Amino acid sequence: MTRIRRMFGPAIALVLAVTLVAAAQERPARRSRGGGGSRGSLLGLVSRAQVQKEMKLNEEQIGKVKKVVEALTAEMRKEYAPLRDIEDRAKRSAKMAELRAQFDTKARKQLAAAVSKEQMIRLHQIRLQARPVLESLGEKFIADKLKLTDEQKKKLAEINKDIQAERTKLFSSMRDATREKRSEAYAKYRELRTGADKKALEVLTAPQKKTFEELKGEAFKLESRRPRPARPASE
Repeated sequence: MTRIRRMFGPAIALVLAVTLVAAAQERPARRSRGGGGSRGSLLGLVSRAQVQKEMKLNEEQIGKVKKVVEALTAEMRKEYAPLRDIEDRAKRSAKMAELRAQFDTKARKQLAAAVSKEQMIRLHQIRLQARPVLESLGEKFIADKLKLTDEQKKKLAEINKDIQAERTKLFSSMRDATREKRSEAYAKYRELRTGADKKALEVLTAPQKKTFEELKGEAFKLESRRPRPARPASE
């Protein structure tokens, strides 16, 4: 296990760095979602020793996965860098969404070549359990599996639009906020996110909900990353 942590230490740092850059560009007043950003990405998840163990990766596969993570993360950093020059928020967000989809596809293909089909399926199941419901339902593969209607997709888009507006409003004045205020804002956003996911599930029919739960596979509790120690007040 120690060896695995040494191997993936730099890779995880790179993944989180990309997440932080992306978050800062889309939401200047807000930090990354921490575990959230990486929890929703294939690269972030497969970099975790806990997930690797659940997928039953061997040493050779771990080495291959490490190379995929490092290569794609380096490419992501390069592609995301120019986004800071896009002043229009809507255009920047649209480009970010485009890049996320692009790299998600690349990650799927390259990771699939490094692990078995069964292991890849388990990774996707873990991802479905780890990321927000609304985000999962917005994925084409999931939407097709559930056979979402145009009307359902429209309702989900409206819910997503509302939560994005609330998020922007909530974090727009966080740049100079105290740590306490930031913590309150993050707690409030988690409540909003939970509420949005509940509304998203209400859009589904009973059979669709059943299929969605089946797609998640066996329950898996993703451990939270160890929080950084608070800095002394004198710093």
